[in-house]
Amino acid sequence: MTGYQDYLIVLSPPENIIGSIKKLKDFSFGKIGGYESHYSKAHITVQPWPRKKPVWIEPLIPKLVRDLQTLPPITLDITGFAYFDQQDYKTIYAKLNSTPATKIWFKTLRRFFSNENSEPHITIARSIPNEDFKKLWPHFKNMQWNEQFKVDKLTILRREMIGHDKIYKVFKEISFNNKLDLDTFANSKLKAQFLPLNKVNTQQISLF
Repeated sequence: MTGYQDYLIVLSPPENIIGSIKKLKDFSFGKIGGYESHYSKAHITVQPWPRKKPVWIEPLIPKLVRDLQTLPPITLDITGFAYFDQQDYKTIYAKLNSTPATKIWFKTLRRFFSNENSEPHITIARSIPNEDFKKLWPHFKNMQWNEQFKVDKLTILRREMIGHDKIYKVFKEISFNNKLDLDTFANSKLKAQFLPLNKVNTQQISLF
């Protein structure tokens, strides 16, 4: 395989969450008809790698495996729904609760990629016109969904750029470090951030 491929780095929720998101996508289809992301499998996007050659990507994998061993598995909480406002379009998504621990975890993960500081979420209806949004959002606005799930690996998806088979398929799955605990990990990172400041303050006090 020497041609260009599209890669997508994601976190995949368990099958019960994937099934629930599919039902919500099908419900949305019933209300507004076809829309972008209707058939995409539920995921949390980490980083798109469009138009890459396998010979460029494969040498990066061993370092990524080592990097991800510094991260513990993460438990996330779905807490209802929200949307991104793109003026003429809106994107409805399942909202994930943000805590100091999850913030530091995602911040660390993003350091392994050239990724902007995006809000982790699970897309339901991407970039739908405002008129469709007005039909759909009232159903999601007051819909209750509170559910917890665990993510213990990162998934690299890949698809052909040329040809008929343009569906993303699993290229590589890389586990996080099951020996690490999220709270312990987050606390150590937060202490490391404040340590230099504390040292400076101590030095300043000693001058007087």
